[in-house]
Amino acid sequence: MRARLGPQEPRRPRPPAATAWEAHPDPMVTPMVQTVQLHLAVRQSRRNLPNELLIGSISKRLDDMLSMPFCSHIIHYELPRGFLVPKFSTYDGSNDPFNHIIHYRQLMTLDIGNDALLCKVFPASLQGQTLSWFHRLPPNSVGNFRDLSEAFVGQYLCSA
Repeated sequence: MRARLGPQEPRRPRPPAATAWEAHPDPMVTPMVQTVQLHLAVRQSRRNLPNELLIGSISKRLDDMLSMPFCSHIIHYELPRGFLVPKFSTYDGSNDPFNHIIHYRQLMTLDIGNDALLCKVFPASLQGQTLSWFHRLPPNSVGNFRDLSEAFVGQYLCSA
């Protein structure tokens, strides 16, 4: 087969492409490559920035949702065995907050003297923005149902 192709020269090894580029960069191409790399880095950093802000925002909202404004004696209070949470009409901030408190206490009449229970079950009677408001109350700011009622009515009396 060699005879048909004619005489051939011995092969010389070629340097790898990366070595050749690093040793002798093209002065016309190098600035363009650097500009493209810089542009891509800036674009990538812009892409990550909203995600970081979004993650921070999500983390803050989760912290708000998981925090409790109750004092420790309410937090550690265990519901009585067999207690069932009554079905409430939930409050969304659009009606009279006094009526909601009256309705809530009426449904909880059997446990009217149990302040910790009244506090602990109250968030189940809230929805939407009112529930978000509840979770934004400062930690340890609610020690009894009167504190909670006053904060609630004070927040929603003018908006009803």
